[in-house]
Amino acid sequence: MKRSRKPTQHIIIKAYTKSKWDNVEFVIIHLSPEWIELTNRRLAAIREFKENAHLNYHSYWDAPVGYYSSPEGQDLLKKVLPKYEEWAFITLDPEEENTLPVPENVLDAYQFMITKDGIAHYKAYGKHTAEAFWTVEFNLYRVITKL
Repeated sequence: MKRSRKPTQHIIIKAYTKSKWDNVEFVIIHLSPEWIELTNRRLAAIREFKENAHLNYHSYWDAPVGYYSSPEGQDLLKKVLPKYEEWAFITLDPEEENTLPVPENVLDAYQFMITKDGIAHYKAYGKHTAEAFWTVEFNLYRVITKL
């Protein structure tokens, strides 16, 4: 995995959990053409609610992400993300994503939350434990405009 200065089909975003058994450090989001089109449609729909002071966010059940941690002895986040950055475009070697450690907990109920200002984050829950796993917030407009 390498950081890319140019837009790619994948981004890495810092992630967290309060699980007692599992560890996650980041998610990888696949920026497929379908994801980009759907996200643009969602942002357009949310713009209509911008003046509504009572609206907090829109929630979608969506899952183009994988939650991972670094392989033992490596710190991929330090290698890929500068200290104060929360996300970056990355390149992956073929099958590299399949070698990354995943939570032991089967994740279920993926949620994608977008505020009326285009700030988003993903959340997932352990299927049998209901433990939460989530990403940091990121600006969807910045991601989309760089593509």
